[in-house]
Amino acid sequence: MDPTAENQNLSLVEATPEQARILYNSENFKVWILISTKDANDTSNTNESVILSACETFKHKALITLSSGQVQETTCYSIASVFTPPQYRHKGYASTLMKLLSDKLRFEFKATFSFLYSDIGTDFYGRFGWKAYSLTEVRFKVDDNLTTLLENPEMVITIDLSNLDSVIQQDYELIKKEFSKLNKKSLVVLPINPIYNWYFERSKHSSKSNEHPKTLGVKILKEQDINNQELSEGFVIWHHDFQYNKLEILRFRSDSPQTTQLLIQRAKQEASIFKFKQVTLWNPDLRLIDLSKEGEVVEMTTKLPSLAWYVDDDNVDWVLNEKYAWC
Repeated sequence: MDPTAENQNLSLVEATPEQARILYNSENFKVWILISTKDANDTSNTNESVILSACETFKHKALITLSSGQVQETTCYSIASVFTPPQYRHKGYASTLMKLLSDKLRFEFKATFSFLYSDIGTDFYGRFGWKAYSLTEVRFKVDDNLTTLLENPEMVITIDLSNLDSVIQQDYELIKKEFSKLNKKSLVVLPINPIYNWYFERSKHSSKSNEHPKTLGVKILKEQDINNQELSEGFVIWHHDFQYNKLEILRFRSDSPQTTQLLIQRAKQEASIFKFKQVTLWNPDLRLIDLSKEGEVVEMTTKLPSLAWYVDDDNVDWVLNEKYAWC
């Protein structure tokens, strides 16, 4: 009879670098494996253990605001690459993995919350406390030979490695200021350097050319547009997805349709340089986009953001649920 998770003693342990088969490791990134308790106790033979199920976690900084209005900086974890080898599927191992991992993150690591992105709907992860949030993706088509001249090019500043840190820091300060004004229970995963660097390294790895993208986004200066309407400062940071032939906007800041139009226009021009067919943007304020002219709105059924909130049993608002937090 094939064993199942219910009739075995199982343990969740951190994988060794040899088991994880990774080039680097740090306190912020861990690979977890589900093995038998017997194998877990026999540390001399850990590398020979049968891996029944596995996943990865990434440690992040976040802000939360509670009902009292108090803002706290805290720690959270994202979960990715949940995998069970084919011969061990349908035996409850992935369920056991997620139960043990949730307890470890909540009680041992003292996480305030954890999150993941489900490609298998809402039922499986929902059983273990990860509540699904809606995801709206706006897709902008990119012409093969985009020749439209950028309006007001003097307003657009390229974001690259020379000024990326300052843009991230300014965004961080604005997020903290805006977050302090919220009057309901909320959380935000902070978009800081390690998150972006993970994406930029992915782009380098998947590029088939030795020439890696140098433009990481654009920033709009706060000036007057051609109609003498003040253009609010905004920016986008993007990711060149060579695998799926599209430009993904990771972080989007804009509070006016004029700024949004310039940012999307510049993103489409960047996409056209690499012959990408599409620019994508997650969960924007749709009031800022003229959907009658461009952009297809898609309610996603995959990559669903799912969150386990460990503070209490109440609902919490996920602020800035954008692509940068995906892993």
